[in-house]
Amino acid sequence: MKLEASIDVATQAPPGETTPTGEAPPRPQCVLGERFLAPPGEAASESAPRSGPRADVDLQEAKALGRLLKPWEQWRLYDELRDRARYLDIETLGLALDDPITLVGVSDGRYTSVLVSGRDLSARRLAAELSGARLLVTFCGTSFDLPRLRRAFPGLPWDLPHLDLAVAGRHVGLRGGLKSIERRLGWQRPGELAGLDGKEAIRLWRAHQAGDRQALPKLVRYCRADVGTLVNLAEVVSRRLAGRAPSDQSWLVPRPQTA
Repeated sequence: MKLEASIDVATQAPPGETTPTGEAPPRPQCVLGERFLAPPGEAASESAPRSGPRADVDLQEAKALGRLLKPWEQWRLYDELRDRARYLDIETLGLALDDPITLVGVSDGRYTSVLVSGRDLSARRLAAELSGARLLVTFCGTSFDLPRLRRAFPGLPWDLPHLDLAVAGRHVGLRGGLKSIERRLGWQRPGELAGLDGKEAIRLWRAHQAGDRQALPKLVRYCRADVGTLVNLAEVVSRRLAGRAPSDQSWLVPRPQTA
């Protein structure tokens, strides 16, 4: 049975959520081959005034906005840039900076691709996946994903505004690893993926290299689940933070220098 190394899955917006124009926004609840069981209404229950996405933000404007904000304030750009966001997660063979990247999961919030080393993971393919992006969304990407992606694939737009959900989540009480946050929010993964972590991802890759035909599909599903969590978690974290912050954009106005 031939494995497709890159898998794109359409996702649906949560029922009952609409944009100011009355159309359902494409904010997915599911990016897995199996159902990813996010609790219904989680994001909607924490609604706060939101400015709405903009499709007309050019690349330089996005970068300029990102430079105005400290790393823990990048969430303020999410509402305006979420339609041009890319959610990123990588798998590697270890924690060292030069350990090889085995998989890269990337989603625009509607479709998710998992790119596999030795098959379709390349600078050219990543550039295509990032085309049109204005915001990167990760979990621990500041210290883990982005430094490794910059090293392995220089020249790609890794300097875009970056919402690190591990950093932003701490400001609304969502601490710990991605899997522990899932459990705290009541989110569940399919049984075969429950309990899998980074160490198991390394074992699966090595099993794949040793000829185990079951290992790579499972690893792809694991990476896809991580990306799916990022899509959902960005909504939860940004809504919680928006509920605690001023609703205007006065933070974009440079403060006068004092003597």
